[in-house]
Amino acid sequence: MIETLELTKVYSLKGKEVVALSSVTFSTKGGITAIVGHNGAGKTTLIKVLSTLVIPTSGDAFVEGYSVTRDEKKVRELIGLVSVSERQFYYRLSAMDNLLFFSSLQGLSLREARSRVRELLEMLGLREWENVPYMKFSTGMQRKLALARALITDPPVLLLDEPTLGLDPISAREFRNLLKGLRGKTVLFSSHYLKEVEELADKVVLLKRGRKVGEGTPEELKAKLGRMVEVRVKSVPRGMERFVVVDHGGVSVLRLPEKEVDKVEGFEELRVVEPTLEDVYAYFVGEEQDTARMERVRRRWMPRD
Repeated sequence: MIETLELTKVYSLKGKEVVALSSVTFSTKGGITAIVGHNGAGKTTLIKVLSTLVIPTSGDAFVEGYSVTRDEKKVRELIGLVSVSERQFYYRLSAMDNLLFFSSLQGLSLREARSRVRELLEMLGLREWENVPYMKFSTGMQRKLALARALITDPPVLLLDEPTLGLDPISAREFRNLLKGLRGKTVLFSSHYLKEVEELADKVVLLKRGRKVGEGTPEELKAKLGRMVEVRVKSVPRGMERFVVVDHGGVSVLRLPEKEVDKVEGFEELRVVEPTLEDVYAYFVGEEQDTARMERVRRRWMPRD
């Protein structure tokens, strides 16, 4: 189980305060939960707080009932972490030697460690690579080895920060299939890939500028939007830029909730469709754009006749 209560983290950057998380409260028990938000929304900070790598400014978070601020050691025993932002292995050591080393840090005897490591390498399809130096691993293999390290002690909670970032489609699919086999645990992962979120997540938490702006199952979040309408317009109303799905030749197509259509003037309705998670993201997380600035950028980079 993971629970956060009014979780806040403020960084000091060049004399200025940057709010990475602001009063974030949510809970999840079992299953797979996705943290979704724009770059800088606070996803990585949230995972670092939950893994005790970052101390919150205020509020608290709990893993299996243990506080990340008061019971750090116990929390670390209960979690497995996969992070692409941290160097996790020694490049010249083999997969086997890397995992044996980290197993020893977890208190496993050499005999226990060898048995567990071989089991994990077999499960993740890396057994034939066990004696190959980490530096020769592909990105997908590195990510699988990171998952193996996170699973050494068979922890009840897994924290994964954009685990499929940079993977080719096949490797990403293999990694998602591995995660599906871990549903007996509480898994929390961050991602920008909404199709991946829709495929994996039992629950989604939406972050925008450090604040939680939505929470629920994918179906619950889509139900909050209702039916979507695609309309063609010649001019995009201010504040509706996030709904643009086509912008070409002076004509734009907006895909927006039916309840928002009355905010658009002079449109041609194209069709009514069911919402997707991409629509949910655009509605709850999408930012209003500075239309004048965007037009200046467009003119600057458009080819001249």
